[in-house]
Amino acid sequence: MSEKNEDVFHLGLTMAGAVSAGCYTAGVMDYLFEILDLWEKAKNGKIDGIDPKLVPTHKVVIEAMGGASAGGMATIMTALYALHGDVNPVKDIPENPMKSYNVLYDSWVHLDDDKNEKSFKKIWDTDDLDSKGLVSLFNSKIIDSIASKALNMVDEEKKKNFPNYVEDKVPNYISDDLEIILSHTMLRGIPLSVDFKTEIARKYKNSPKHYTFEHYLVSHFKLNNGMAVDADKYLWFNPFDSEYSDKIKWSTIATGAFPIGLAYREFDAKQFTDNYIKSITKRVIYGDFGKENPDTNNEIKLDNSVENFTSMAIDGGAINNEPYREVESILRKFHDDTKELQNYGLFMIDPFPDNDDILKPYKRPKNLIGVVPNIIKTLWNQSKVKRKEMLEQYNPTFFKGVIYPRKHITEGNTYIKPDKYPIASASFQAFGGFLDVNFRVHDFFLGRNNARNFVRYFGSLPYDPDNSIIHPIHKNWTPEMVKRFKVYKYEEEGDNRIFLPIIPDLNMLLENKKPADDRYNYTYKEKPKYDAKELISLKSNISNRFKRILDKVEEEVLSKDEKADDETPITDSWMNYSFRRNWFQRRLDSITSWIAKGFKKPGKKFLASSLTKFTIKTILEDLEKMKILKTKD
Repeated sequence: MSEKNEDVFHLGLTMAGAVSAGCYTAGVMDYLFEILDLWEKAKNGKIDGIDPKLVPTHKVVIEAMGGASAGGMATIMTALYALHGDVNPVKDIPENPMKSYNVLYDSWVHLDDDKNEKSFKKIWDTDDLDSKGLVSLFNSKIIDSIASKALNMVDEEKKKNFPNYVEDKVPNYISDDLEIILSHTMLRGIPLSVDFKTEIARKYKNSPKHYTFEHYLVSHFKLNNGMAVDADKYLWFNPFDSEYSDKIKWSTIATGAFPIGLAYREFDAKQFTDNYIKSITKRVIYGDFGKENPDTNNEIKLDNSVENFTSMAIDGGAINNEPYREVESILRKFHDDTKELQNYGLFMIDPFPDNDDILKPYKRPKNLIGVVPNIIKTLWNQSKVKRKEMLEQYNPTFFKGVIYPRKHITEGNTYIKPDKYPIASASFQAFGGFLDVNFRVHDFFLGRNNARNFVRYFGSLPYDPDNSIIHPIHKNWTPEMVKRFKVYKYEEEGDNRIFLPIIPDLNMLLENKKPADDRYNYTYKEKPKYDAKELISLKSNISNRFKRILDKVEEEVLSKDEKADDETPITDSWMNYSFRRNWFQRRLDSITSWIAKGFKKPGKKFLASSLTKFTIKTILEDLEKMKILKTKD
């Protein structure tokens, strides 16, 4: 456990699901690491041009991180970046976007692009259909490839000396006992029983209980100072040992298994032991991940759990897209009931923040066709509802803040209005980042710019010495520090309440800037525009994948017998009697079957062509709406 000194601020990070917009989250983390590293070096007098008298001496330590889907993948990449020990921020737009910088940039901007093929073309390849059958709409091999590249850290020497490596290499702003949470949605639930047996009924062994099923589980990793963990309670974050690196990789891929679009993944006892399942389920039920066993009275038995539990898993965001309560529960170990202002807080990075649409006019479904999508949306939203989080928001003693895409349209330094579509990767249901590396570069740098604005202004705490409102981390700040970093809540409205940052951005000192000087300054000023020729050139690839999917549907679903065994002979007898066909009808069935076979191949070709046209049209319309589509020559 990290130290509980008053001048230490314990930070948790939550990274929400984002699909291809994980490049935005990567940009945010790239900037946070840059300024944390710069601050640490300045404390040690290693940065020329910074007056040591202006360098705050408190500490910020990242204690826990968590994420779902692309946010979960970004969480792992961030932890790997921390373990590398060397921070190499990407400060300027590269002339060659495929140049290698760090695991955050390389994983999320490069994706699986190479000199031969782009990632967007690869997702339409059909080789996965030949080897695995139909498991997803898109070819998901690029996800495996990205994870493998990021986790290519297996090293026998570091494996032997992992505790020393953690002590020597992990930066001071990263806890040596860093905890990591990844969300998973299990298609097979863990049975949770509610005993409805009366006292009289208890002697009957087969008397039923009422069951609900927990489909939300997490991978809970611990760095644990480089020491091995109890596998029945935690997963060890050790990427230098293949035994543990493989588990990290699998959890990373599984949390990003976007429903239908990307391949589902299977968990078995190699990943989660039966005892781990029981242990983590208790933490899920209690919503407390800061305790090894929150069920202190051992009231939850989980006696009906299946041995050697196996389940397919899909995107963690399907049930919990922003696991911020899980991260916050880990931080509670630093809670001090005697303090009004707590020394811990939470930053959430959310490329697609949910907005309240209750004010939009309600569109009443006209028929069953309109009700079905509403049913799906209702079930999805209900599975993600956050009741405890909603109640706990009224606890004002610790800091919470969100970093999200924000870009302003300006003329010179004059603000005009916010950009309605600030993030390029939002197109094509958030798969738009796969289209073009320039979209991902833009969003990466927007993440950096938004992180800069957040830490300089919004990531601040009140400072009012006259009314004894001083957060513990600011108690030792000198008047010079206060003057240099202070911000006002609403200065333009005459509200001169002072706030001081949690993380001082020392780039302000190097660049001689004030907190608001760069508020409307963006590294990538104009959003890149996409050439439709790139997409249209893939028309045959897209059509071929749709056709192969239709072949697989016919092969794996439609062509199989409805019943493998004759389990209902009486029903069959009645059906044959009641719906028997006469000679003419049997002949007509044969002719119809012959015609259907003749038109089957052209029919699938036509359907594949129609789906291709629909897909291309949908993507281009989305890009045009966002004003990132080039005009036709």
